[in-house]
Amino acid sequence: MVIDLSYRDAPGLLTTHIPMLVRAFDLSEGDVLEVGTGRYSTPILNWLCTVAKRYLYSYESSNHWYHKAQRYAGTYHYVIQASNWEQATFDQRHWGMAFIDHSPDGRRPVDIARLANLVDYIVVHDTEPEHDEIYGYGTVWDLFKYRYDHTRLWPNTTVVSNFKDLSNLG
Repeated sequence: MVIDLSYRDAPGLLTTHIPMLVRAFDLSEGDVLEVGTGRYSTPILNWLCTVAKRYLYSYESSNHWYHKAQRYAGTYHYVIQASNWEQATFDQRHWGMAFIDHSPDGRRPVDIARLANLVDYIVVHDTEPEHDEIYGYGTVWDLFKYRYDHTRLWPNTTVVSNFKDLSNLG
């Protein structure tokens, strides 16, 4: 496994989701969905899934990021190019965990709504209220029975679920 750490633009801001990503992974069971690949989330999820022998399905719409993510494809990791998010078929089954961090930003709440009743733990990055006009998350929070906002790091990360009580995340 190769971990690319060459990115220099404030990597700390890009990794604030990692504590919730790892915690939700530890609490979950079954296959993992990543909607939007990244410099940090993809290698970490790849490693966690490989060690635990759980399957990871990473969907990506950007050719650039799709080709970067391809280097992690293997026995437990499938990388799928999503040329059109509407046609991506990740809403056809149940997942143990999903990570939402894809582009375009306004697409995120659409896909969260698609997954609301199909995922035990949905981890969502960039959820600080002052940026709701960018992402539009306010339109989907009411779809969930449980919600935990991790605000100790900025940008914030939120975990939502209709299946799992999230009181043990804090």
